[in-house]
This record gives sequence, C-alpha cells and structure tokens, in this order.
Amino acid sequence: MRWSASTLRQQAICLFLICGLCGCSGVTTLPADTTHYAFSLEHDTLEMKDGVRLAVTYYRPAAKTAGETFPVIMEMVPYRKDDFFALGDYGYGAYFAKRGYVVARVDVRGTGGSEGSIPVSEYSEAEITDAEELIAQLSKKNWSNGNVGMYGISWSAFNSLMTAHRKPPALKAIIAAHGSADLFYNDVHYIDGALHIDSYAHQIDTDNSMPQSPDYRIDENYFRNRFDREPWIFTWLRQQQDGNFWRKESVKFKAPLEVPAYLIGGLLDGYRDFVAEVAQTSKAPVIADMGPWNHAWPEYGVPGPNYEWRQKAVRWWDYWLKGKDNGILEEPRWTAFMRTGHPPATDLETVPGYWRCDQQWPWNSSTGQRLYPQTAQQLGNTPSAQETTQTLLYRAGAGMGAGGWWGEQTGDMAADDAHSLVYDSAPLTEAMEIMGMPQVRLRVAADASFYQWTVRLEDVAPDGKVSLVSGAIINPSQRVSRLAPEALIHGTPATLATSIHFTTWRFKPGHRIRLAVANAQFPMIWPSPTAGTTSLLLGGDTWIELPAVPVQNETKYACRLAAVESNDAAPFGKELGRNGPVFRRVRNEQTGDSTFSTASDVTWTIRDNQYKSGESYRWEVNDAKPANARYQGERRNVFTIADKEIDLSTRALIESDASYFHITFTKTLRQNGSLVREKTWTDHIPRVYQ
Repeated sequence: MRWSASTLRQQAICLFLICGLCGCSGVTTLPADTTHYAFSLEHDTLEMKDGVRLAVTYYRPAAKTAGETFPVIMEMVPYRKDDFFALGDYGYGAYFAKRGYVVARVDVRGTGGSEGSIPVSEYSEAEITDAEELIAQLSKKNWSNGNVGMYGISWSAFNSLMTAHRKPPALKAIIAAHGSADLFYNDVHYIDGALHIDSYAHQIDTDNSMPQSPDYRIDENYFRNRFDREPWIFTWLRQQQDGNFWRKESVKFKAPLEVPAYLIGGLLDGYRDFVAEVAQTSKAPVIADMGPWNHAWPEYGVPGPNYEWRQKAVRWWDYWLKGKDNGILEEPRWTAFMRTGHPPATDLETVPGYWRCDQQWPWNSSTGQRLYPQTAQQLGNTPSAQETTQTLLYRAGAGMGAGGWWGEQTGDMAADDAHSLVYDSAPLTEAMEIMGMPQVRLRVAADASFYQWTVRLEDVAPDGKVSLVSGAIINPSQRVSRLAPEALIHGTPATLATSIHFTTWRFKPGHRIRLAVANAQFPMIWPSPTAGTTSLLLGGDTWIELPAVPVQNETKYACRLAAVESNDAAPFGKELGRNGPVFRRVRNEQTGDSTFSTASDVTWTIRDNQYKSGESYRWEVNDAKPANARYQGERRNVFTIADKEIDLSTRALIESDASYFHITFTKTLRQNGSLVREKTWTDHIPRVYQ
C-alpha cells in the first residue's frame, strides 16, 4: 500500500539500455566484486495453463563452475515492474543475485507487463493459482536447483502467505513483511471490521488501468482488459461484512502454515498483528522481527533505528534453499524493538529504545496487568464497587490526531482526548514494559442502533503531553459474530471486546497510563450515521489488560543488529523529484467541520522515458450531519514513452447518507494531448453496519 537501489560500468549500462527494458531477448551481464556473483538482468514471460503469459524479470547470477545451479526467490505484485517499481526493485534483485540466488519478479496477470484481464480483486483465485504454476515452472529451469522461496512486502507478503498455505512442493520457505492473515479485519479496506477509505484504493485502480508495458499499446485489447474494467473500489464497498469473499484466501481461517516463514512487522504499520497470528499457529519454524518503523523494509523504514535485514534473509534462504546448516534456527526466534516512552512527535528519525532478542515468543513471558476505568476519570487495579454510567457525545470528525491507520507517527493526542472519555492511572513508581496485544472489554449502551467505538492506549507525561501507544476500532454489530452482524438495541447494555494492535512500550516512572474511549476515529474509519450519545458502564465488565513483560536492563541485555549496507542503484534511471506527501488536518470546533487531506507527486526517468505521477485526496464530515461524510480524490499518471505521451487521470467521489454510499469513478485517457477515451462508473450501495 505504501512503498520505495554502486554505480556500474558504462558498458553494462549501455547494454541494459539497449535490451533491458525493451522486451528484446538477450542477456545483460552486470559485474560483481571478488566475493559475489556477477549477474544478468533478463526480461521474459512464463505461460500459464490458460495461455496467459506473465511478464517476469530475472536477476540471475552467472555460474562460477560448470553446471552450478541456484535457488529461485519469487515476488509477484501488480505494481508494474517496468515503470513504477523498476528503480526500487533493482536494489533487492541485485543484492540476492550477487549472493547466489535467482530473483524472479513477476507482474500479476492483467497488470504491468503481463497479459490477461485485471483480476476480479486482490489475491484472486487466478493470482494464487498462477503463483503455484510459476513456482513449479521456476523450479524446473535448467539453472534452478529445484528449490523456490517467495518473498515480499505488503501485497507480495499477503500472496506469499496464501501460496504457502497451498504447499506447492517446490516452495521451501517464505519471507513476508507487513502481511495479513485476516483480510477483513487486518487489511486496508475494513480496519478492525470498520470501513476505511484509503487513498490506496484510488491509486491501485488508476495504476491498474495503465497500458501494458513495455510498448504501452492503446487498442481494443487494452480497453477490454484494463481501461474498461470496473474499479475494485466498487467491489470492496459491496462487501461490507465478513464472509467468504474475505476469508477465501485469509490464512487465519485455514489449517496452520506448514512452510517455514521469516516474518517482519513494524510498530508503525497497520498490518503488524499478522506476525503474532502466524507465529502462534504455524506448524513450521518461524522467526520474526518487529521494528519501530512504518510500512517499509527495515533498512530504510521510518523512524529507525534501522538494520540490514537482508543479511539475515540470506542466511534464512541458505538454510532452506541451499541446505546450509548455519544455525539460524538455534538463534533467538523473536527480535523486537522495545520503544521507550517518548514525547509525541510526527517527525522522529529514530525512536528511543532498544532491541530485545528472545528464544521465547513474547506471549509466553507476558503477565496480564488488568486496569479498570473508574469514576473521576481514574484507571485503577480494581473495578468500581457500583456500576456507574458515563455518557459521551458523538463528534464524527474527532480522531484526526491518530492519522490514517493505526501506527503512524502522531503528535499530542490531547485534542482527540478532548472528545473522548479518558481514564488515567496514578503516576507509575517504577518502569513498566509491555509487548503484545492489549485486551479491552467495554460495557456500553447507545441511543441508536449503530455507532463505532474506538479505544486508544496512551502515555501521559508529567508535563501533560500525551503520546499514542496503540489503539483499535470496535464495530459493535460484530460483537456476537463477525459473520452475523446485529444492531444495537436502544438503551440496552452490550459487551464489546477487542485486541488493541500489537505494540511495545516502556512506561517510565512518573508517567500515567491512559485509556481513551470514543465513537469516532476520522478519517481512519468512515463516520457512523447518527448524531447522538453513547454510554460507558464502569464496573467489572469494563477494563483494559496490558501484556507486561519483565523490564530489562537495555545496556546489559540489548541485542545488536547488522548495520545497514549501501544499496545498488539502478543503472538505467533515477528519480528526478518528489513532493510530499503533505498532510493537512483542519477541525473547526465552532462549526463542527473536519477536513483531512493529503497530496504528493513524483517524477522519474527510465532510459530516455519520463514518468510523472501525482495525487490529492480529501475527506470531510460535519459533527451535526455525520451521515453525510465525503471523500474525493484525483490521481494522474503521465508517461512519456519515446514520442508518445500517455496521460491517464482518475477522479473518485464517495458520498454517504443514512442509508447509502454513492460512488462515482471516472477514468480519462489522453494521448499526446488528445482525448482518447473517458468512462464513468456510478453506484448506490446500501450501508450495512458501516
């Protein structure tokens, strides 16, 4: 959803420019140092059983001895390997190829350079079946040793997990960074079961509509398979509740994983829970890293500290794909960054704290510390002796301080807390460290059949500044069953329970632990439609339980990780400029209007071609009219390929009322300034507990 390689000899560069991205046959050999392999960059296709040819780029090491073969590491994503991701892919392909691995980078069918129609949605049956076929074919190449691994970040972490569940014989291990085991609760469309309209949905629908690389031909085949295909955002909005659509490939609802997995998560990434979910159930060996960064690989994720995960990855691949007994499974299976409580900030480069490396998983060593909200906004060790009701006025535009999803760097949460019920512990007399997923239970009542609830775990410093630790949404319609949602009954108490997203944090002496409870987390979740009030019933059924772990002396016990290595830069292009993303939050307490917006653009070159992409998105709501929330976005890609300028722009508008979502999506294609085609889709989709 959110993504990012030594200068080479001029001869190699020239060879690449001639053949590398032109789709012509031939091998471009790139030099290596004395300890690494030289490798070639090759562009080819692999034919699937139905005749569709998928585009693949190989980073292939040159054999040092006659008959030497290599394992294959495959990544498959729709993010257009020949243009959008060409520069970023290179550093990873070069790194692993130089260490004796063939890296096969494949475009999902119907996207990028691959043939076929855009699939019906993400992670389709066709996509995962293709992955199985690709693994089988790659294992049989004459330069392959027969062993294949899958890896990737985000999308390719998702499909690596899904493909591993099917256990194709040649797939020996995977590496998955920022993946998901539960597509309804832990993906970008419904966060914790609540509707989330993310700019990603607009971006992917635009980029999937671009012509097929490398020739970018605009013809009837292109219109039929790409431009004229209905945007996925309509599909996702028609699937507002959990069910087979979301569970079909979600590994959480399948038999435990039996393929070894190296998992990477980030404490500032919305998908981080998958690490614990997979590790707890897998029947195969699992190692895992959990760092302080966002949706990125560990060597460049923000904020740091960063480390060179690829060194560990090579040892992982060496063990499973080359059969080297290097002891990696005898080392600590779990590495996590323990964040030391720090002031709120949106621009940290490095988070204070230290790395903890353990043989045991954190849930094996944690002790639940249960705290109860009490009257006078206190958080104590025992529940209130008598059940007490506290009411909360729903303000639909509150919650912008937490950002677009759980985990972004956040400023002072005091403004959000002003529209929440907050409960603070007494100042701590000694440090407390937590690692895991805090549990929350709320006893609630409401004056309407549907509201959303949000809970935030926070750290209150002695000076009053409030730092976000983690949080979660609760969709109350799913309180009994995710598969059979039920309305709230006006005035009748109900019990809600959830896990707060995985976190680490050291609460320092003198600080207070805060639980904040509200009914809005805008724009992270779409506002519920009714203006009114809810109630929180304080007593034995309302609490938060923290996964406390033994406090360590970070100087004595902290582990050390490999320093970041320099990345090989792609020799065939460069980024020319980047602006943003710039986020803007505006809330008017007098009028009740809230607006959240973001904008960015980037320009880069590949060979003699120039590429530009820009986007802007805006979310709006008014407290008095929460049903009438609004999202609008624009994205524009301008690709100048030789003497041909391809200009694809899209506009999306989503507006709601009490009963429906009203969606309009328009694609406009121009070539060399002239309009080629424009198409608009509209629909009115009933709201179903969202």
